[in-house]
Amino acid sequence: MEVVDEICDLLQSHSNRDKIVSLTSYVLKLWGSTAKRKDILTASARIAAARATLRLFDDAAALKLALAYGLGKQDGSFWGSLGVANNAFTLTYLQCEKIVWLIDTGVLVVSPDFDFKVKTAHKLFWSLSAFVGLIRSIRGLQASSQLLKSSEPPKCAPARFTQASLATTKLVLDVVHAVSWLPAGWLWGGKLSAQQASIVATTSAVLSLMAHYHGKRLQPR
Repeated sequence: MEVVDEICDLLQSHSNRDKIVSLTSYVLKLWGSTAKRKDILTASARIAAARATLRLFDDAAALKLALAYGLGKQDGSFWGSLGVANNAFTLTYLQCEKIVWLIDTGVLVVSPDFDFKVKTAHKLFWSLSAFVGLIRSIRGLQASSQLLKSSEPPKCAPARFTQASLATTKLVLDVVHAVSWLPAGWLWGGKLSAQQASIVATTSAVLSLMAHYHGKRLQPR
């Protein structure tokens, strides 16, 4: 019964449900690309499309976070600017994704050149958002490391360091995965095989779930 309750709690939240959908999609993609099974790849693509469709409604949550963060004065000029940039990249990415969705569904008919530019911008802002998120997470990792090494570290210090390590590692993988979708000639864009990209994405999705459950240890009871 506890397992069922845990699954229900996990699936009731949009962000947590997205973690499950993401993991399922990438596991199927890895399986399909490894076994060379088109049916499994089709299943993965349909789940990924459903996930992308649900992201059409993520603007409100992203905008709420951006407005709550404001101009980032609380984090100083450098880190505050990165925070504002990250929110801007995320919001722009979501708008590009809407245009891509309209094009892919045939609602919006555009030239091949415009289609290429929009899809490249979509992947570019995804990559930028992941990269800035990684830089900011390194700051958190450093802070948790210093706390752990202090003369009298709090009891939660090891758990905070582990949580920061999981988040940073996940974002490293997210950057690798996002950039791999860029056109050839853009860093390592197009250089990962479907199987390699699936391994990276699946590992990132697993770390996301691990961070979710580990983060519960840091919540006050």
